[in-house]
Amino acid sequence: MIDTITIRLSQSEFRILNHDKFSPDCYHFFYPPYSRMGAKAYLDAYQNPTRAELKEGNYKPQLTLRKRNQTPEPSIYLYIQFSAPKILYNNNFDELKNSDLDEIMNKLSASLKNMGVMLRIKDLGNAKVTKIHYSKNIILPEFIIPSMVIGEIKKVDFNLHNELTERDYRNAGHSIRFHTNNYELIIYDKKKDLQKSTHSDKRSIEKGNSIQLKLFDNIKKKKQFEVLRIESRLNNTNWIKKELGISKKDQTLYSLFKSELSCKLLSKSWKAVLDRYRLLRCEIEDKESFLATFMINNPDVRLTNVLATYGFLELAKHIGIGKFRNLVNNKYSNRTWYSLKKTMDSYNLNGKMPNHFEAISIILNDYKPLHLEDYEDSL
Repeated sequence: MIDTITIRLSQSEFRILNHDKFSPDCYHFFYPPYSRMGAKAYLDAYQNPTRAELKEGNYKPQLTLRKRNQTPEPSIYLYIQFSAPKILYNNNFDELKNSDLDEIMNKLSASLKNMGVMLRIKDLGNAKVTKIHYSKNIILPEFIIPSMVIGEIKKVDFNLHNELTERDYRNAGHSIRFHTNNYELIIYDKKKDLQKSTHSDKRSIEKGNSIQLKLFDNIKKKKQFEVLRIESRLNNTNWIKKELGISKKDQTLYSLFKSELSCKLLSKSWKAVLDRYRLLRCEIEDKESFLATFMINNPDVRLTNVLATYGFLELAKHIGIGKFRNLVNNKYSNRTWYSLKKTMDSYNLNGKMPNHFEAISIILNDYKPLHLEDYEDSL
């Protein structure tokens, strides 16, 4: 379901009651003598929750007030970034239902009033969404830990939408991130990430974790479990349209707060990982069996392509797909590699998935909200 979301309100849709709650004081954004922007095209003022407030269980959204130097006159917008489950539960392990939106907007409105911002509930629902993160907490099967899953995923040559991708494999193997300017796919160990937050938010995937540092302290011993968290982050309106098929004018909190959209995006992202991982799982030790099976599953493929596919898989397994790619790029180009991968992806390859990978696929396709109370100690 939705985790973090950023919405934007125009000046007519909100009113600042306490200007000095922002840093810097935003009074002169609205009243003369007006704040000078200098050579910049905009001027920002912020109001964010402190680490102490979060530790006290007082969750607040992050606010950015932005004055843009536009013609014929400057425009002022309020950006509100918040974690929807933290608004409702003070944590993002508990997951949401579509019917939770009204309560979330009521609580968010009350929180904003305490922060010196007044607005109408309906304007929250109709607010423009500029960024949105869909996520799912996966309770892994017994004897499977997140680092085992992440360790396998890191073998994948995963390119997001044929853009340059930054791969970030960190925290001793407890997280992996595939990143472009528009989109991120992050897979990490939820428990380990909270442990990193006890030292500093800079070391964790998720920021503002102080409010849920003791999240798993009351779990029954007999219900100990491992949590793999998957997040698909759409970081601009163009990418929301591209991935979800929703036009920019319709990208509102009302339209995007839907578990079916979350399932659609997360399943698509996970499938992209599995499609590439499947190449590494093809059984080629029994060469006769591989060739026979491949030709049956791909009856229209020419023999030269059958042999080329075998060579690709053999090299990928023995020297690793990363080294293989580097060798190709040194001699040819990225375009050659992408063309080769596209050809491999088009074939019906009988690569087997680990059972826990299939279990993750089922969970992402069939959304059932998790709730911490199902695992808490009742004593």
